[in-house]
Amino acid sequence: MSNAAAVVSIALAEVGYKEKASNASLDLASANAGTGNWTKYARDLFSAGYYNGNKNGYAWCDVFVDWCFYKAFGKTEGQLAECQTGTLGAACPYSAGYYKAQGRYDKTPKVGDQVFFQQNGSLVHTGIVVEVTSSQIVTVEGNSSNMVKKNTYSRSSSYIGGYGHPKYTETAGTAAPAEKYGKELTVKAHELSSGCRGAEVKTLQRILYARNVRDGAGRAIEVDGDFGACTGQAVVKLQKTLFPGDSSQWDGVVGAETWAAMLAKLW
Repeated sequence: MSNAAAVVSIALAEVGYKEKASNASLDLASANAGTGNWTKYARDLFSAGYYNGNKNGYAWCDVFVDWCFYKAFGKTEGQLAECQTGTLGAACPYSAGYYKAQGRYDKTPKVGDQVFFQQNGSLVHTGIVVEVTSSQIVTVEGNSSNMVKKNTYSRSSSYIGGYGHPKYTETAGTAAPAEKYGKELTVKAHELSSGCRGAEVKTLQRILYARNVRDGAGRAIEVDGDFGACTGQAVVKLQKTLFPGDSSQWDGVVGAETWAAMLAKLW
C-alpha cells in the first residue's frame, strides 16, 4: 500500500464519526453527538504534542486531516509529509501556507492530497482527496455537517481554493519506495445486479468468495455465474465495508464505484 493509500484508507474508515457535545464518549462513532466540537482527533493530537495547545472544542476539519497522517506515519513523519514546519497546523490558512512555502500547492488534484476550500477569498475548510476523475473529486472531510463525511465536488467549483501535495514518496524513514507500473490501462466492466448472468458475475462471485463475504444466511457464495438473491446479499455486505457511513452505496448493484473500490482493495 502506498503512503497516499494509507492516508485515504484511514480517512475512509472514519466516515460517519460524529462530533461530540462534550468531552465524553470520544471513541464512539455516534454516541454523545452534538455541536460541541469535541473529538478523539483533537484529543489524540494534543496527547502527541501537536500544535500550540489543546484544540478540542474548536473547529476540527484540519485537525482531522492531521490525525489521519499521524495515524498513518506517526508525529514526525506525518508532519514532514504535510510540510508542517511549525505548530500552527490546526487552521486552514496556516496548513495551506506550509504547502505553499515548499512549492507544493496548486489547482491540480491527486488522490491523497489535502484539499482547501474557500469563501470570500479566505480558506475556511479542508479535507482529504480520496478519488479524482476528469470532472470531479471525492473527499473525506472532518467537521462536515458536524461529522466525518464523504463529499463530491466538481473540479471547477469556485469553493475549491487549491490542493496541498504531501511529500509521500519523498518522506524519509517510513516512506514507501516510489511505485512503478507499466502504461495505464482502461478496463471495461458491465453493471451487475439481480438477474445478470455470465463470466463477469463469476468474477464477482470469486471476489466475494475470496474475501469470505457470505450471504444473508451466512453461506459461502457459489460461483455459478447467476446473480441471485444470495449474491445480492453478499454484495450489500461488501458495499457496507467498502463505503462505511455512505448508505446510498448499499444498493446491491455493482456499478462503477463498487467495481473500482472492490478491485482497488484486493491487495
